[in-house]
Amino acid sequence: MADGINDDSGVSATSLGLSEVFRDCLPCGLLAADRQGRLAWLNEAAARLLGGTPADLAGQPLARLPEPLRHFLQSAPDAAEAELVWQVGADRFICRVSRLGELPPQDSGLHWFSLHDLRPMERVERELVRLDRLANIGTLAASVAHEIKNALVAVKTYVELVQAGQSAADLGTVALRELKRIESIILQMLRFTGTPRQQAGQARLRDILEHSLRLVQEPLRLKSIRLERKYQTEEDRVVGNEYQLEQAFVNLLINAIEAMTSGGTLSLEIAREPADEPAGALREGGRPPRLRVTISDTGSGIAPEDLPRVFEPFFTTKREGTGLGLAITRRILEEHQAAISVESQLQRGTTFHILFPAAPPG
Repeated sequence: MADGINDDSGVSATSLGLSEVFRDCLPCGLLAADRQGRLAWLNEAAARLLGGTPADLAGQPLARLPEPLRHFLQSAPDAAEAELVWQVGADRFICRVSRLGELPPQDSGLHWFSLHDLRPMERVERELVRLDRLANIGTLAASVAHEIKNALVAVKTYVELVQAGQSAADLGTVALRELKRIESIILQMLRFTGTPRQQAGQARLRDILEHSLRLVQEPLRLKSIRLERKYQTEEDRVVGNEYQLEQAFVNLLINAIEAMTSGGTLSLEIAREPADEPAGALREGGRPPRLRVTISDTGSGIAPEDLPRVFEPFFTTKREGTGLGLAITRRILEEHQAAISVESQLQRGTTFHILFPAAPPG
């Protein structure tokens, strides 16, 4: 099709008033399908997105097009626009396809469509994600360096005094404690960047919470903290790595216990939230039912100005804390497609809410 002619239909770019410049230089793809289910016309940009040339593709039946695009072109006219993905050989294409209707409208028998290549946008998004990760790594590295540098001050001073032959027993205790703090920071960092110890499977949230509670039984007993459980559903299965989730819950439980003095209350709740969409919408990719885990304490609470920063790596209000516990918890939960939020009032307590997608039945 040197000039965009479909011999069978007698339609040409010239007869439609389309210039060569319009055909070959329009940045978006443009194609027309006739009533016989064939490609009547397409420009260079559309042909590139279909893995061919206008000469190869014009006049071809729509059945030869990639299945997602063919399905959209032949679907009911109320589907005005869609983002489609198809493969041609080794090339993957992502396009926004729009239905333009009949042009010109005088019963031409041609239905027009535009194709916008979304791959450059996808590449930009991937690059932004990469840059964001690099920025986070830089922030994390700077924080680790700062923490270790501060801890090494006492160690360096102690070694210098010992080398000078001076007694420094008290400083030796401080130096040992700071070395242990460095060890703790490194261990937490390994956990923060580590991979799950086993593949994900289905697990019950109540079982994970009960295992986590066994690990904090002693501090609960020593502080005489009252434990309240409210497991409101038997259908509490999620897809995930139970060891990783146990680590996340233990971090939250330890925070709650440390925030309380003797006689506080630790409350655990599991509830099932129904889906907003009907079953038909779920089959089309709607939001499935969710499981809500709530962990509450009656402790000292978090100051309003600190609340937005509690999940930041190395942010802590504890004198002995590393500030990595909640950051690790959020990372683990995000890997499980779970969302965590927090609310708190000073001297009244803190509540963490975690929303999990429920595991599919069966």
